[in-house]
Amino acid sequence: MESQRKNNFKFANALFIDKEAVFALLLCQEGLLAPVYHLMNFNEMQEVDKTGIFQRQSFPFSFVLAPSGKRNTQVIQNVSKGDVLTLVCEGAACGELIVDSTFKIDRKERLLKIMSGDIYSQKAQDIYKRIGDYAICGEYRLFLNPDKFSFMLNKQMILRTKKNIQAQHITAMALDASPITRIHERIFRFVLEESDLLVLLLLRRQNEGLLDFYIRKACLQFVIENYLPTNRIILFPLDDIYLFAGTHGIILEAILAQNLGCDRIVIGENYPNLTIYYDNQKIYSIFDTIKDIKINVKLLPEFVYCNQCNTIVSLKTCPHGNHHHIQYHSEFLQGILRAGLIPPTILIRKEISAKILSYLYPKRFGGLLQQFGAMFANNGMIEKQDDERFYLKLIDLYKTNSLN
Repeated sequence: MESQRKNNFKFANALFIDKEAVFALLLCQEGLLAPVYHLMNFNEMQEVDKTGIFQRQSFPFSFVLAPSGKRNTQVIQNVSKGDVLTLVCEGAACGELIVDSTFKIDRKERLLKIMSGDIYSQKAQDIYKRIGDYAICGEYRLFLNPDKFSFMLNKQMILRTKKNIQAQHITAMALDASPITRIHERIFRFVLEESDLLVLLLLRRQNEGLLDFYIRKACLQFVIENYLPTNRIILFPLDDIYLFAGTHGIILEAILAQNLGCDRIVIGENYPNLTIYYDNQKIYSIFDTIKDIKINVKLLPEFVYCNQCNTIVSLKTCPHGNHHHIQYHSEFLQGILRAGLIPPTILIRKEISAKILSYLYPKRFGGLLQQFGAMFANNGMIEKQDDERFYLKLIDLYKTNSLN
C-alpha cells in the first residue's frame, strides 16, 4: 500500500493504463492501424461508430483512450487543453499525452461495438471492466523498450526482406499455434507456392493457457528453421488485445496486415470470429461488407488426416467419410500433452512434442537419465542427456515395426 501511494505521488498528473492499452497505442503510433494515426475526438468517435468508416475506409469502431479507475476519471475530468499527462503502465512511465479534449462515453455502447453484440461472455465482461466513463484525446508519444515490444523491429525486418527478395506478393496469416501441427506446415507450404513472403501474426494471449507465447514461438521457429524456407517466413508477435476480441477484430487484423505491406491474408473457415454464410451456393464472409481495404482474403477449408488417403487432405476434396478422418483440434492435442502423453507423429512432429513435454514437465525422469546410455542405441558418441532428448529417443522406439 505504501509503495502504491509513493507511485501515485510520483506520477501526480498521470493516466494509469494497462499493457493492452499500451500495445493498442503503439500499433497506432507505428501506422499499423492506418488510416487511423491518432486518438479520435468526440465527433470522430460518433461518426465511426455510426458508419463504420474513417477517411473513406472501413474501420469497425472508434479508436479512443478511456481508461477505467476512479483516479483516471478524476484526472480526465480536471485536465485542460494543453496539459501534459504522463502515461504510466505497471508503475513505470511509458509515454506522455498532450490533452486536446475530453468527453463522456457510453460504456455499454462501446462494448457492443467492440464485441459486435456479444456482451454476455466472460471476455466481454472483462473488457467492460477496463472501459472508463470518460475518454481523452490528444497527441501522444510512447517511449518503450524495443526488447519488450519486438514487433517494432519485426516491422522493419519485413520491409527489408520485401526489398531484398523483391517480393511482389506477401501473405499474412494470424495463428495461435497451440501447438503447431502438421496442418500448419501444410498450409505454410500451400501459401508459399503462391506468395514470395509469408508473415505469421503469432497471437500472444493476455491470459495464456497450457502453452505460453514463448514455447509456442520456440516450436514455430524450430519448424521454420528446419523444414521451411527461412528467408521467406517472418514472425510478427501480435498481442491479442481487446480490439481484436469481437467478430470485427478480424477486420483489424486485415488492416494491420495491409499496413505491413501484405496484399493477401489467409484465414481458415473455422477461424474464431470469422462470420461466414452461404447464399445461392456461394460463400460470403464479413469481408464482403468492408470498403476500400485493399487486401485479398483467401478462405482456407478445414484440413484433416484421412486414414484411407494416408495423407493430409481438405474436407472439400477428400471423398471419404468423417469416420476416416483424424481432426487436428488444439483442445484435443493439448489434452494429450497435459496428460504427459506423446501425440502421434502424424499430428505433431516428434521434436515439437519433445520440446513441449520437457517444458511442461521439467526434470520429470530424474534417475532414468542416468541410465540413458544403456537404454537406447546411439551412434557411439557421447550425447547430451536431458528430458527433451529422452522423449525423442522414446518416440523412435515406437517406430520399431518388426515386433508389432
